[in-house]
Amino acid sequence: MAFYLCFRVTAAFYVWWDCSSGPARLSDKDIEAGCKNLLDDSKKFRSSFNSAVGKSTIRKTTQEKDAKQLVEQFQKRAEGTLKQFQKDKTAPGLAALRSSADKIDSVLSTTAMGGDVTAQWAKVKTELGVLSGAFSL
Repeated sequence: MAFYLCFRVTAAFYVWWDCSSGPARLSDKDIEAGCKNLLDDSKKFRSSFNSAVGKSTIRKTTQEKDAKQLVEQFQKRAEGTLKQFQKDKTAPGLAALRSSADKIDSVLSTTAMGGDVTAQWAKVKTELGVLSGAFSL
């Protein structure tokens, strides 16, 4: 009986210790793959966004032009973040990416673009969130 009790206490301690140490850090390989996924998905999002914004209520206005430029800038920043990470394993551009993402969120919340665009943006935002978490942003 004492052995069983000791075993359960020890097992509970290891489970607690494992949970309290937090999530494992992403490896450099995983972060690079995440950056590549973010870039690939931001390209797909940009294509869908450009098509949808051309059919939206802001079509043929300066708002459309500004929105397209914002999404283009996001994609270029994602590409720059990937290149920087491949070069020196840092990602100083993530803060700027997050800022651009907030602006895109604003555009999407005020202008209906359709389910496909929204779903693709959700995927991009999830990937950005994972990468931000890896760098504690």
